[in-house]
Amino acid sequence: MEKLINRNIYLFFLFFVAISVPLSGRAAGDQSPASDQTLYLLGQVIKTDTTWSGTIVIEGVVVIGRAATLTIAPGTAIRFKKIDRDHDNIGDSELRILGGIIAEGTADNPITFASAEANPAPRDWSYLLIYTSGRPNRINFCEFRHGFSGLQVQFSTASVKNSLFTDNNEGLRFGRADLDVENNRFSANNIGVRFTRMEGPVIIRHNEITKNKIGIFLVPSGQNIRDFFKPDRSGRAWNTGRLEVSGNNIYDNLAYNLSLGEKQLWNLDMTGNYWGSDRDELIEAKIFDRHRDDSLGKVIYKPIVEGKIPTAGPEVER
Repeated sequence: MEKLINRNIYLFFLFFVAISVPLSGRAAGDQSPASDQTLYLLGQVIKTDTTWSGTIVIEGVVVIGRAATLTIAPGTAIRFKKIDRDHDNIGDSELRILGGIIAEGTADNPITFASAEANPAPRDWSYLLIYTSGRPNRINFCEFRHGFSGLQVQFSTASVKNSLFTDNNEGLRFGRADLDVENNRFSANNIGVRFTRMEGPVIIRHNEITKNKIGIFLVPSGQNIRDFFKPDRSGRAWNTGRLEVSGNNIYDNLAYNLSLGEKQLWNLDMTGNYWGSDRDELIEAKIFDRHRDDSLGKVIYKPIVEGKIPTAGPEVER
């Protein structure tokens, strides 16, 4: 949440200033460029339902206000200019959803979120952040590249399907969420999937998580440790009824396929996934848990799926 916290003052500034003047004389709900043009957006709050198509270039923080829904048409390219006002080596441009977002591309015309720089790199922009949204947000057939996190979902409801997360610092990060993550590919990120709060319900199913530095990284937040439920050493997993991670191909990640972070004391049910091998010693070599640090919980990975799951990953790849 470090980047989220650092930018709260800037977000409050945006709300007070309420920069919502339409560009190029367009009505507030019509922010799609003509077919041969690009729409440039500086930091602002969009307060009415809006549809984007074509190419959108964002410089700064664009906020979709609580009363608004952003609909993004198939084939739309969202590009983020690299600016770093706080000098933390993370680009400040972001798209923040407080209202709702419907971003549904197609297999032939995905929606893309990426850097606007000529030589793009991870951390060029912050993230698409769905934050305290009360809407059923939908992300389908989208591509996320070059972000600090391609997508963050915090205190919100969302479905994320058939999407590609690659060349980001983190592909997907979530906290307290009602979240359905299915049939996505997480590849060539520093971390594929990261989460910090353990309340659910969250389903992570039929995804391809491979060739990241770390495939899945779980670090609980401090309030969970004290306020919600206590860990035990009974062998039970905490995530029953809160988090399901099954039917995924989680393999060939460079450091670990799965890592438990500091103070992750609970056992974690991760049964029913493919780990790249059927040999316990090879699977455990790519899992960082109590086997390596006895202060951590244990990953319960058996029974495994012995062969690669053909239904995992975006539908377009099958």
